[in-house]
Amino acid sequence: MPLIYKGFDVVTRVGGSAIIIKARMEKGVIQSQLGGDYNCLFILDRYNVDFYSFENMKGSGGSFIFSLKNLRGYSGIRKANEDLELEFEIPVSSRLIDCINEIRRKKRFFGLAISYSLSIAQLGGSYSIKSMTGNLERVFPDGSSNIYMPFYTDEIDELMKKLGYMEVVRLEIPVPLISETHVEIINNCINELKNVEDSIAKGNYPEALRISRNIIMNYLTELTKKEEGKGRVLKGEIREYILSRIPSHCKSIYEGILDGIENALISNLACIHKFIKEDTGKLVAMPSREEAEYIYLMLISILRYISQLTITWK
Repeated sequence: MPLIYKGFDVVTRVGGSAIIIKARMEKGVIQSQLGGDYNCLFILDRYNVDFYSFENMKGSGGSFIFSLKNLRGYSGIRKANEDLELEFEIPVSSRLIDCINEIRRKKRFFGLAISYSLSIAQLGGSYSIKSMTGNLERVFPDGSSNIYMPFYTDEIDELMKKLGYMEVVRLEIPVPLISETHVEIINNCINELKNVEDSIAKGNYPEALRISRNIIMNYLTELTKKEEGKGRVLKGEIREYILSRIPSHCKSIYEGILDGIENALISNLACIHKFIKEDTGKLVAMPSREEAEYIYLMLISILRYISQLTITWK
């Protein structure tokens, strides 16, 4: 049955954000189903969302990306002589954010298709339930419509703004294809950084800082002996490996650079400990997305530089 796209919004739920797709079924359609104009109970039973990459705003040249199946709907009351307003809630995930950004980078259009099952029960008079299935449609300015619904560039810009998301610049981290302790450290950090990114995308900023704290404390730095009095320093395996590859006439330069990286890690660890208790890892203050992204980007930059040094100086 004709159900027309009428815009979107973003809401924050416990556990993350969600995109709300708004839709409308005109009252004439309801009247024809019920054989008259009545108050009715509607139940949006279940719905599926398929995500696509499109060549243009007509929905042509679509490439399927992934699906969310059997999402549960909700129920409500529609009064007589009114259109039926429906909402489809789509949970936001790091996969969805990555999908949108990848499509934008390729100069294509992000879009979706929604199929649904809907039940409508007349209230008052003869009791009857009508079941229907269909697809949400988008009507374009020229009057044509399509169940495949690309989003305009300004809509995606608005969506990402409402999600509080600005695309993070991605930097590839090169990893040497050798079995060495310092390589294992870098690989462990990269795996953990993926979890940081996922936590940020879900809006779980405390968890993003906890994982970042683990990267700094367990992989990139270590505690020195008490008698040395320095506290936490750059991991010995990393420092020693890099300096062992540096030509002697450049050693003092890179010793200073590694000291700077060490200070940056310790400084950012101190920043994390303003939100995460140092000795227990418990939350003491709620961090914002800005803190989580700052630490995340700092770690990417440092890891990329360290990894590049291990490859450059062989």
